[in-house]
Amino acid sequence: MKAAVRNKKSRGSFCNPPLLLLIVVIQFLVIYSPTLDQYMVMLTTGKPGFFPSVILDGRKGLKQVDEFIPEPHLRCDFTDPRSNVCEMDGAIRILGRTSEVFVVAPSLTSVAGGGVNATGVDANATRWKIQPYTRKGESRVMPGITEVTVRLVTAEEAPACDAWHDVPAIVYSNGGYCGNYYHDFNDNIIPLFITSRHLDGEVQLLVTQKQRWWFGKYKEIVEGLSKYEPVDLDAEARVHCYRRAIVGLRSHKDLSIDPRRAPNNYSMVDFKRFLMWRYALPREHAIRMDEEPGKKPRLLIISRRSRRRFVNLEEIVGMAEGLGFEVTATELHPHIPAASATVNSFDVLVAVHGSGLTNLVFLPMNAVVIQVVPLGRMEGLAMDEYGVPPRDMNMRYLQYNITAEESTLSELYPRAHPIFLDPLPIHKHSWSLVKDIYLGQQDVRLNVRRFRPVLQTALHLLR
Repeated sequence: MKAAVRNKKSRGSFCNPPLLLLIVVIQFLVIYSPTLDQYMVMLTTGKPGFFPSVILDGRKGLKQVDEFIPEPHLRCDFTDPRSNVCEMDGAIRILGRTSEVFVVAPSLTSVAGGGVNATGVDANATRWKIQPYTRKGESRVMPGITEVTVRLVTAEEAPACDAWHDVPAIVYSNGGYCGNYYHDFNDNIIPLFITSRHLDGEVQLLVTQKQRWWFGKYKEIVEGLSKYEPVDLDAEARVHCYRRAIVGLRSHKDLSIDPRRAPNNYSMVDFKRFLMWRYALPREHAIRMDEEPGKKPRLLIISRRSRRRFVNLEEIVGMAEGLGFEVTATELHPHIPAASATVNSFDVLVAVHGSGLTNLVFLPMNAVVIQVVPLGRMEGLAMDEYGVPPRDMNMRYLQYNITAEESTLSELYPRAHPIFLDPLPIHKHSWSLVKDIYLGQQDVRLNVRRFRPVLQTALHLLR
């Protein structure tokens, strides 16, 4: 990956005027290369643009003594229910070790709120705090997310630049539920795609609470979104300077994208094609049985090590094979390139509600996703997390809600127990209790006769 940085140049002593002039010109044109917008500023206003003034210091050689600071543009959205985001243009300086982003204004008047082009913020404020993670309002996780302070300051108050960058910056947190497969995609990867994909790799990621292993696990995805090495913001002592920065990631809905709100109207179909490119997945479309007579559709049953297992897996496999499927039941490999290649080779995926269903993003389009929903009034949650995304990716979705007889909870509790009769108070009491009982104690014994019509519907959808 590129470094995306222009470091400070060492300053020697010069006594040759022509050589000095040449160095000044090179420094001006190469290191501080003006953009088209800056040329327009000069042409329309007569201002010099965002360039440093360089003079000769007889003892130290070249010395930067002044800098034209453009009016900053700050656009914040603190009303979105999923995340807070601030976008800024101008002279941006970021100091990682203090989690501060300095938006430099040209005058005290601007800092006082008189000349800043700001939307979505209090016009009289000069600092804003953002937790750059996409689970806004969740008391279980947000207290542990690093807070980033955006400050509006004058050049005199701002720290000096140590590294200049020609690409925008995105500042966000890699903490929270990092490590949970579903949350890795829902809270990090898809929001990163929404926020950065339109920049075509010309962006640098500045990551607080950076998990090094995470960037290794999802290397193919990260390198597809940024051509530059991510910066561990918490360990960074240098001041990084940018012309544009985004603090926070945009998130629209669970495991999906709203094209009406995304740059370039990106959708989950675009995200799926992005994954196909990054993992070299060969199949864009599932089998069309009417066009391929004699070829069996392939069905993948995701098995689990812990709870929410299929306890009668062999019976389920036998029934599916009797309907004409080529069936594989497996726990997918943790190595994402291997798992993605496996999933992409199937036409139907069956799994009990859980993070394993996240692998649906690797299925070919027109494939069928079947979610088996455990007992405990989980139908709404299941639909939000894994029911909507397949449809947004041009896939088909079927949902099978088990009965009490199909839950192993019936072996642990009497049928008159509240966990069967009225799960709602348990949901209202605490998520931890829901997680412990309905997700942590329950396995599934599918009634194959009841489940059979669901697989028959899947066959019909593949024709």
